[in-house]
Amino acid sequence: MPEEDWPLLATILPNRIISRPIHVNPHAQRYLTPKNGQFATVIYVDDHGEELLDDAEAAASRIELRLAWGLFDPPGNGLGLNRDLDPVWQGLSRIQHAEVLVISQHPEMHAKDGVVSISTQEVDRLRRAFNRVTTNGRKLIRQTKHGIVHDDVLTRLDPERFRRIVRVNPPLVEVRREGAKQTAARERTERRSSVQAVRKQLSELVTEAPQELMQLHAEIERVTLANMIGAFKAKLAGKLTESHWQTFFEQNKFVLSMAFARPVELTHTQFHAKGSTLTGAGAQIGDFLFKECGQALAIVEIKTPETALLQGAAYRGQDVFGPNSELSGAVTQVLFQQSELRQRWMTHVNDNLALRLSGADVVKCVVVAGRLPTDSSKLRSFEVFRNACKDVDIVTFDELLAKLEFLEMQLTPKPEPDLF
Repeated sequence: MPEEDWPLLATILPNRIISRPIHVNPHAQRYLTPKNGQFATVIYVDDHGEELLDDAEAAASRIELRLAWGLFDPPGNGLGLNRDLDPVWQGLSRIQHAEVLVISQHPEMHAKDGVVSISTQEVDRLRRAFNRVTTNGRKLIRQTKHGIVHDDVLTRLDPERFRRIVRVNPPLVEVRREGAKQTAARERTERRSSVQAVRKQLSELVTEAPQELMQLHAEIERVTLANMIGAFKAKLAGKLTESHWQTFFEQNKFVLSMAFARPVELTHTQFHAKGSTLTGAGAQIGDFLFKECGQALAIVEIKTPETALLQGAAYRGQDVFGPNSELSGAVTQVLFQQSELRQRWMTHVNDNLALRLSGADVVKCVVVAGRLPTDSSKLRSFEVFRNACKDVDIVTFDELLAKLEFLEMQLTPKPEPDLF
């Protein structure tokens, strides 16, 4: 090829080398085509600052000296990234409209206006990682081949001496490109496997890493509580029926336990304090029956967050508001269930062995309904009314949420102070 037809391979500037890498094997079909895919221009920024040269051979030698070792091919090989680094430009080619690759001594990385910039240190880190993969891959391939000879030949020639190798993992790694669904499914499987692995090793972890195990336990409790709070808030945002709330509290008994000062356990849901007649009328059915650590019981009546606690209009003047019929009706109903439970105590004990360790002397009543009034006058009227209900505790939904959030705050570790 005449010299005037030679392609421009590189432009040398004091602070950079602008190369246009090409294939230089004249016997190959891809001769003179771009070497690094869609990156027809590869710029190496080194801020060298040396004076420019007029001689082409001297310039080629200068380029070879200035280029980062192990990353680029020399001018005689068409410049561009080393063949072992093909995965770098192939991976970066997935960036849309990328045409120029800049490899710089500066650490900043960006992809903008068709230019992809990556640091020399990052490319060198990738080079070393690729070398490790290649070395490990060759070792794995060699071991796999020896294993095939061992299993297919030696075990048949001398079965007593050469036992078949038990393979725990596949002999080679299978690389697959995952979609979003496959990634999510794999991550779920890995998380379950991690949990199962910890459960199987609990007895060893108790003695080997007790502090880490306690920290893990505390973190699990905190995350579980945070999820419960999130679910509670989501339900508070919607207008759900009483049956929905009863199901939620049945599945999350811990939330209802916040209404009590002492530990409790759920004994019954939808319990019958009083049976019905032959026509099905007259039954007294309570939402929840809890048992405390001693002999005390507690009846819990569930309403909804939208339940009105007070009358809309003031009873006298502008400051006194009477209880809404929904609230007063719930209070009366739970007191009636308490009375029926006491009157028929012996019948209930005979029918339910779980009640034999309890007694009818102390049967508390709890009503969960509404939200705290925001108006100061209504809030005062509500507080006066519920504090006058000596046999019934009235707890609002937002108060249960506040207790959960307070507990979460106490479980969250405090950041360590910065001593410097």
